[in-house]
Amino acid sequence: MCGRFTLTDPSPRRLTARFDLDGTFEIDERPRFNIAPTDPVIAIRRTEEAKMQAGRLRWGLLPGIWATKKGQRPLINARAEGLSSQPAFKESFERRRCLIPADGFYEWRRDENGKRPIWFSQPDGELFAFAGIWARLEPKGGEPVTSCALITCEPNDVVAAVHNRMPVVLSREAEGTWVDPDADPGALMKLLVPAPDDRLGAREVGDAVNNVREDGPHLIEPPMQLF
Repeated sequence: MCGRFTLTDPSPRRLTARFDLDGTFEIDERPRFNIAPTDPVIAIRRTEEAKMQAGRLRWGLLPGIWATKKGQRPLINARAEGLSSQPAFKESFERRRCLIPADGFYEWRRDENGKRPIWFSQPDGELFAFAGIWARLEPKGGEPVTSCALITCEPNDVVAAVHNRMPVVLSREAEGTWVDPDADPGALMKLLVPAPDDRLGAREVGDAVNNVREDGPHLIEPPMQLF
């Protein structure tokens, strides 16, 4: 499961250069160090004109009216193994795929002292893209909601030391295929694999990230050593 991630430099210029965006978007340029479920997130989709376009989606998939019922938890993650069979994800997998830019994500390691947050990022600090799916819900009498979920897969060796799942971090070459509406489902499934071990580094960080109201660069710093 991936329940928090970071996008510490979401400048339109940087995103446009990295993902070859068409430029017709409005993006919140605030650095984010603690993106949490139900937050608006930047997502990149391919338009009918085959251009890459960025927008903001709600993190927590609402694939149908059932998802708005009281007590339903947001579907923030979708297991790669169930994309083509789970009713909540199947249509989005077939028709509505997106890239979700990030530069890191958190998982929590359990030990004798409790749960310790670990931040995973690329050693060079560059942007990458999670594989995502999206849906648009138009409830009667309510405002339309466009939402998304991250795809998860088995972990690589780096993440496996902390957690038994990880988000799919697509290779740069796979990003265009993932959002191609004509891509073969079998070929798409082959993209949903763990990132190579050398692509991600791990850093233990302080407990401040546990509070969703906290944000700022201090969240990705190593914990303070008292002794």
